[in-house]
Amino acid sequence: MTIDRHPESLKTLIREKLNSTGFEVLEASYDSLDALSGMPLETVDALLLAPARYFPTKHMDRLTNCRLIQIWSSGYDKFNIDDARELKIPVANNHGANAVSVAEHAILMMLGVSRRITEMHERVITGNWSGNDHGMSSYSLSGKTLGIVGLGNIGRLVAARAEALGMKIRYVDPNVALAPKGSWTPTDLDTLLRVADYISLHVHLTDTTHGIVNMANIHKLERQPFLINVSRAELIDYEALLFAMENQLIKGVAIDAHYEEPTRPDDHLLSFPNILVSPHVAGSTIDSYFDTIDACISNISAAIAGKAAQGLLLPR
Repeated sequence: MTIDRHPESLKTLIREKLNSTGFEVLEASYDSLDALSGMPLETVDALLLAPARYFPTKHMDRLTNCRLIQIWSSGYDKFNIDDARELKIPVANNHGANAVSVAEHAILMMLGVSRRITEMHERVITGNWSGNDHGMSSYSLSGKTLGIVGLGNIGRLVAARAEALGMKIRYVDPNVALAPKGSWTPTDLDTLLRVADYISLHVHLTDTTHGIVNMANIHKLERQPFLINVSRAELIDYEALLFAMENQLIKGVAIDAHYEEPTRPDDHLLSFPNILVSPHVAGSTIDSYFDTIDACISNISAAIAGKAAQGLLLPR
């Protein structure tokens, strides 16, 4: 399953890699779900969702021979996973195959919003060098405290890269009792909100994490931090983020995943000068594409052979 707006080059890569394994491939688009009615879904051994979106229950019911639903990405919040669990179809994510790409993008966004890189680019190409005052609103990462929410595959890679840039690492993760490096300090969310110069979110979007940065937490920010979100937009409450930007409670925000995709040009959030955005591409490099499709194929092959897949999303 793909979506129409994804580039044909990516679809071709997925198609060619799957065909090279000897699989017979049935291809469909989320934008043309009616086509599923004419497909022999009862014969499908595995389902690859690239990306993970809602898969109609009436069609999922027909996956009677399916050994695995494999999700291209790490996140699965837009997929109706409870329906798959009820049907007892195993579901797996990419178990960190694109984690390096996402972590690098988080650092890119951190640097970019700190140094107002889009504004600097615009000044050069328009010849507007007058005043040379941009340094008064730019910040170095070295010596700053980075608060990471979620120290999983991506969070750890971000921490290692940020530490190499001279940042001090604080993190919140109830599933990680002790950091893999002694210089990374575990803390609670309230403390992290109070001491961080940068806050980077690296948790899955769930009922628990939805709006983890909300109006109440915005008021706990003491150091006017930068917010970095290359995970899911809804981890930050939209109205709270607008309030923080309008009242200068944060120095800026960098976002890769958005509340509406594609975005609307008239979205008020996009009008602020201290926002840096990218079109949900944190995990998208040619290197991560190859790693991800290889990980997906490995998982699918294992499941068909009766072996356990990696990255299984177990029942809550």
